[in-house]
Amino acid sequence: MKKLVLFLFSCFFIHFVEAQSIKFELSDYTILAKKPVGPLHGISGIEYIASKNQWHLASDRGNYFIFDSIANIRDFEKRQDMATIKKTGYWFEAIRFDPRFSTFLYAVENEYKPNKDTNDTTTYVGYYDSFPPAFLIPPMHLPADNKGIEGIAVTDSGSVWVAPEAGWQGETEVGNDTIHFWKFDRKNSAYGEATPYSYIIDRSGCPLSSTEKRGGVSEILAVNENQLLVLERCFDEKASKKIKAKLWQVTVEGSSLKKDLTPAFDFNDNFPFVADNLEGMSWWPGDKEKRQILLITDDNPGLNNNQRTQLILLKEK
Repeated sequence: MKKLVLFLFSCFFIHFVEAQSIKFELSDYTILAKKPVGPLHGISGIEYIASKNQWHLASDRGNYFIFDSIANIRDFEKRQDMATIKKTGYWFEAIRFDPRFSTFLYAVENEYKPNKDTNDTTTYVGYYDSFPPAFLIPPMHLPADNKGIEGIAVTDSGSVWVAPEAGWQGETEVGNDTIHFWKFDRKNSAYGEATPYSYIIDRSGCPLSSTEKRGGVSEILAVNENQLLVLERCFDEKASKKIKAKLWQVTVEGSSLKKDLTPAFDFNDNFPFVADNLEGMSWWPGDKEKRQILLITDDNPGLNNNQRTQLILLKEK
């Protein structure tokens, strides 16, 4: 009987530990020089690869950067001229590396309508185990203007979560606040079929904006097998002309992803500066008892928008 009680208690304790809410506080930040100084512009994806002690950054206009020997967030600007820079042609929105299977995953979002930059109007998720790459989600037309696939998270077991920015086809309109994340379990050398999980997106942040009234999930990150961090943001172009952004912890409950009652971090609550277009998010290496995440903003194309790339480090309370 004692063994049964101990077993049940240990199961409850493990579940309790896994389900604890994470809260973050600002640890550090740096703001890079305005365009055209330096190459780090338009960054939409960021990932740390521990086995190589490398940081990988990707832009939504095809540039890819590899940094070695980053000790603090200011090293990105100091060492940007020493980074390995590749021109890929992919308009990245997210990049992830699965160390267990040595798989590189990436999300791409092209334009909603053909224009002078590209005739491609698709969004998709691809991955490399070896050459050639394969599709986890084959190319599909964007479900709404500037609203493609934005977030990828990889769990320790190799499962992959994929999040659309504002929902899949038929889910994006205001009035429908339920969208779906897709989970793909890893099965040796391949991925299983997508399992949908419902998620309640906040469409109330920028109601007067022409496109941002839909809200947007800009990145996700795995906490454990059953919990994610979800970054939501929108640009309040008509009222405050500022980004509104919150970081949520969510937990799998059946076929749903349930948000905590309060955000893990609110970028509009006594933040020391105006956070810009938050796009990329990765775990920062270091103290595992007090986890840290690094976020990066996209300063968008054009020399006249006065935006600057921001690096923001949050630390677990």
